[in-house]
Amino acid sequence: MDGGTTLLRRYTIKGDEWDAYLDVWRRIVAVRKRHGFDVLFALVDREANMFTWAVHHPGDIDAAMKAYYADPERIELEIVERYVTDYTIATVTPEPIP
Repeated sequence: MDGGTTLLRRYTIKGDEWDAYLDVWRRIVAVRKRHGFDVLFALVDREANMFTWAVHHPGDIDAAMKAYYADPERIELEIVERYVTDYTIATVTPEPIP
């Protein structure tokens, strides 16, 4: 993957809210895709209540994020916060696997 920015996002999910969280997250992915983002992977660790995913944008991520968060459909999906107790977001560099 050349250029762009990759974000590693980790969320702690309320233990009994997985189904509701994943329903909202899938809708979030659709909005992200409309704004030029690619979801690289998503991992569910129900035992630790941890959801980890990576998203990449090939261009100006600041402009893309501004447009993404201003999208009316994304604003409606802010309900995702109901299901998350903590999170971390890091800008990462994917390492090619030989």
